[in-house]
Amino acid sequence: MTLPQRIGFDARYLSDRYHGIGRYAFHLLEAMTAAAPERTFVIFTGRDEDCRFNWDVLRARPNVELHPGPWPLYRPQTQLAWPFLLRRHQIELFHTPSFEAPLLAPCPVIVTVHDLIFDRYPACMPHRWARPYYRLMMTLSTRRARQIVTVSRATALELMHFYRTPPHKIAVIWPGIEPAFAPVADLNRRPAVRQRYGLTAPFALVVGARRPHKNLTRLVEAFASLTPSLPHHLVFAGQADPRFADEARQGVNRHTAALSSRVHFLDWVPEADLPVLYSLADVVVMPSLVEGFGLPALEAMACGTPVIAANASSLPEVVGNAGLLADPHSVRALSESLRAVLTDGVLRRNLAAAGHRRAARFRWTKAARRALRLYETPPHPQNATQTLWEAGDWETGDWGGGRLEIGRLGKQEFEV
Repeated sequence: MTLPQRIGFDARYLSDRYHGIGRYAFHLLEAMTAAAPERTFVIFTGRDEDCRFNWDVLRARPNVELHPGPWPLYRPQTQLAWPFLLRRHQIELFHTPSFEAPLLAPCPVIVTVHDLIFDRYPACMPHRWARPYYRLMMTLSTRRARQIVTVSRATALELMHFYRTPPHKIAVIWPGIEPAFAPVADLNRRPAVRQRYGLTAPFALVVGARRPHKNLTRLVEAFASLTPSLPHHLVFAGQADPRFADEARQGVNRHTAALSSRVHFLDWVPEADLPVLYSLADVVVMPSLVEGFGLPALEAMACGTPVIAANASSLPEVVGNAGLLADPHSVRALSESLRAVLTDGVLRRNLAAAGHRRAARFRWTKAARRALRLYETPPHPQNATQTLWEAGDWETGDWGGGRLEIGRLGKQEFEV
């Protein structure tokens, strides 16, 4: 089978609201349109504000068409609009970076499932009334899709468990890292960012929206246990999700004013400042109970910053042996990991070097090649091992958190 000539892509999720999905969608599009200039990419755009990405890069490419997509997101009526739009623009294959597929599409459909947080932790869904719709659309979309892309093997396992998706329909494709995420040694940028955010002391950094699955209450407790003996501050870069209680702030408020003065909430941070913040931090912490992938850990490693991550979900795939992995359910384990990294300069340097080497292997060009190959080749049960473990490095045998056998996966043997 040859690669379709007109490929549709749902870019309505490129907005400031959808952090990981938007980043994945934009950079995969950027890499694919460059890698396949002979194909036409018909990109369906949304209406949400997007301050992060340079759309001029895509607009300037002759093989890109931009058209408005159906709106609003996650509404049943958009299902009726998709068949008309896809026929009108002669789409031969359609890829959506979210779980909601156009069920009546007149062409093959590829769906990316980033995580199954709502299945593992239903309380993380902000609106209880949305749960039945989510479950229905996940069930129908995973069955309708010709192939399902996941961004980690952890999500692939959960997809097999919760939705009984056969392994041959799943392709794991790790995201890449942008060149902007690199160690920043600029003598002007580093002091300017320190001054802008009032970061005069050494600090540990947390990046991402503050939501319940991020496990920030335990992190605050772990940091509070260290404050008498360490000069470090704790910095949160990213906004609180207004749909949930701000557990990080609540955790800080339960302690003394002395702790409050050592915890900084920066809220939204411009893209240009993120590599500088990573480079300034002594450590980046991701104590999440579950993650679809864990881009902040990868970004930190690319910037040469040590990482402490939870030994759960997808994070061991990202960090491998290049960071410290801790039990996210244990305040003591998080505290001990923080103390080890923040007090041992040799350990910090070793982790920084190992993380930087590991991050170099995550490339958007590689992800784009694999996605284009999926567009060209329909799944087949005999290709189950190849597609399911696509993210692994076949040449070196590096499988992140360890190699698992397809036979084991077929029995769905994993803990929820």
